[in-house]
Amino acid sequence: MILLAVLVAGPVSAATAQKPGKFSGVPNATIRGEGKALEGDLLSVAGTTVRLMGIDAPDPGQKCRNRYGHELDCFTIARDVLAGLIKDQEVECTVADEDRNRQKQGECRVRGIDLGGAMVARGWAFQFWGLTQAYQKAEAYAQSKKMGLWAGRVEKPWEWRSRRLREQAR
Repeated sequence: MILLAVLVAGPVSAATAQKPGKFSGVPNATIRGEGKALEGDLLSVAGTTVRLMGIDAPDPGQKCRNRYGHELDCFTIARDVLAGLIKDQEVECTVADEDRNRQKQGECRVRGIDLGGAMVARGWAFQFWGLTQAYQKAEAYAQSKKMGLWAGRVEKPWEWRSRRLREQAR
């Protein structure tokens, strides 16, 4: 089993242990340490970059509008919300996968709180429907309470990226 974890999540270190995650049926590597929000769905834990699996937050340069129509830098706000959730506490990430660029993806927690679920429940990230239904209730809650991005108008990040690619191709 340890060899499988090494292939999936990289080398096992003193900060790495085995634990099954919610996104995969195989044992996954766990990374623990100081966390820093890099984006609303991306953080650094003990120097390792991990994307929060199952969610998608606004990308750099992505703007949104609040309920009054004022433009906001929703990327920066989402990153700052994640930073507030971490706030000088130990982060524990269960790495479940690596993408084609070898970027680690997983579920991260602070004091037992799932950071991906917390970002979706606060309305500063969307559930990534193509990957999981794990955050469906959290997203429904944020939407019903008009929290975060749901309070105004925003393009979902995957739609924003697609539109930008089409515009750049012209």
